[in-house]
This record gives sequence, structure tokens and C-alpha cells, in this order.
Amino acid sequence: MDKKILAALAAVLIVIVALGVGISQNLHELMNRPQSPTLSARQALEAHDAATFKKFVDTDALIDRAAAEILSAHINATLAPTAYSMDALKMRYEELKPDFVNSARAAVDEYLATGKVTFPAEMTAAQKFLQRSGAATCEIKSVTRPQQDGDVQFSTVIFHDDLMNFSFELELELTPDADGNWRVTGATGFDDFYSCYRRALSRKLDSLNAPIIRQLDEIFLVKSFKLRVTEGDEYGFSQTLELLITADIKSDKPLAKIVGTITLGKGDRESFTPFEIDVAGQPQGVQSFTVTKTLNPFVRADVDAMKHGLNKNDVRITVMEVVFADGTILKQLDELPE
Repeated sequence: MDKKILAALAAVLIVIVALGVGISQNLHELMNRPQSPTLSARQALEAHDAATFKKFVDTDALIDRAAAEILSAHINATLAPTAYSMDALKMRYEELKPDFVNSARAAVDEYLATGKVTFPAEMTAAQKFLQRSGAATCEIKSVTRPQQDGDVQFSTVIFHDDLMNFSFELELELTPDADGNWRVTGATGFDDFYSCYRRALSRKLDSLNAPIIRQLDEIFLVKSFKLRVTEGDEYGFSQTLELLITADIKSDKPLAKIVGTITLGKGDRESFTPFEIDVAGQPQGVQSFTVTKTLNPFVRADVDAMKHGLNKNDVRITVMEVVFADGTILKQLDELPE
């Protein structure tokens, strides 16, 4: 699942790299000035001249930078970093990066050669992401004139994604080559794109999931919970959040397990941990269950909890799916339907 998601995110790079220099017509005058690498790259892009394009845009450098930002954002947002050590997280990143980079380079090469990325009948996760996210049709709203800082220039590009209805910005970094020609050699803000996309996707999924959530609540309704923080590892490095959940179980079919997440914090100070509750053979009605979450000193939300304590407003328990004894599953959508 992790590699599938991240291969999809890698395909965004072709759009950002291409549109970052494929300036819309109303911005043509702004960029049409001597020695503009963005204008030269745009002309090379329109001519499908990959060699010239790469003289003005270091695609490998952009892909590496985007890999670092997007993979890190993805791991922090979706891979439950509180469940892993720092070494394990680094290993996960190194495992995922080759797929990310290879997917991005393949997409860049196809776009430079043909001006598009093809969508076959059997689409990969990356192609589905391009089609569903609106990244393939996002528009540039503004571009600032480069500002000089020593031997480097910086220019900010603001994009808008009409399909998912959000805006984001990238800061392009330009450096001179051996002949003194300016070249786009880096960009930051890919994590902003990822975060904005996740928020927009969440809003759309909230609407679609509303009736599913009502069904889940009818089967497993969390009525209340108590929490306490206990010591974690033997060195006192981490702590453990322990929740005693009281839930009302009502189901016409025998149950096997309840799957959900514990979310701590709000906004950009969120962390989460998945949980599973074995309810096979459990009687109907009000029951009590204990679930735990490791508080990691490298995650801001968890550090806040360890330093300042917790109240119930800091914690959210979300039931994501119910697995029935016959193997069928009722679950919230985690991606938009076809």
C-alpha cells in the first residue's frame, strides 16, 4: 500500500515541472525577458526538445527535492511514525525513494517527448492520481520576478487546482551554469502541495463517508473513554497513552474485529496510530476495551501530550472499518470512487 500511494505522488512532479515553466499566456509578458530560463524552458517544452529543456531545468534535482519533501510529508501523515523508531522510518524512506524517483523520471521523459502522460485502460496508481487529483490540469495564477540572494535567484509560483479546489506555491531556485546562464536547479513547497491535496481529499471523503460512518456507529458506537499516560520504554525515552473505551455493540451479523485510528492533536500538530479490537465471540451491548498509543518524543503532538498532559479534546477515536465473521467488510472510503 505504501509504495502504491507514493508511486502515485511521484507522478505529480511531471505536472509541476512542466507547468512550472509552461507559463500561461497572460503571464507571457512577465516572463518574456532576456536570459529567462523559464521562458527558454517553456519554448523547449513546446518543441519537445528534451535536451534543451534540461539545460534550463535540472529535473533530477527537482525530483530529488520533491522526493524528500513528499515522502517525509507522507510518512508523517499516513504511516503512523509513532509506531516506528527513527532508524525504521529512515529505512522506510530509503525503500520508497527509488520507486518515487523512477516513476517521476519516467513521467517527465514521456511528457517532454509527447506533451502528455497517457492513460491506458488499466491505469496504475500514479495515473489514477494524476487524473483524480486535478494535478494534470492545475493552473499557474502568478509568478514573481526572481529576487537575487548572493549567487542564487528565487521566484515564487502560485498554482490553483480547480478539480480539488486548493492553491499551493512553489519557490523555484535558480543558479548560474558555467556560462553564466540561469538554470532552475531546485524548488521547495512540494510538501505544501501534498498537505493541501490531503485536506481537499479529506473534505470530499467526509461528504461521501457520512452515511458509512452512521452505519459504523450503529454497529460499534464509542460512548465514552478514559485515558492515562504511563511509562513507555525502560529508558524513559517514550511514554504510552492508554485508553479505556466503552462502546455499544449492535450487529445483525457476527463480528470479527473493529479497525480504527487514535488521533492526537490538531492541524499540523497531529499524530495517529491505528488500532484493532478483536470482538469475535463478544456479546452484544455495552463493552469495555483497552487500546494504546505510543507517544514518540520526535512527534510534536506527542511531545505536547508528554509535556503538558492531555484532556479528552486532545484525543479522537475513529472507527474506520468493521470486519464481519464471514469476511465481509464495511469501511470508510480512503480514496475517491472511479
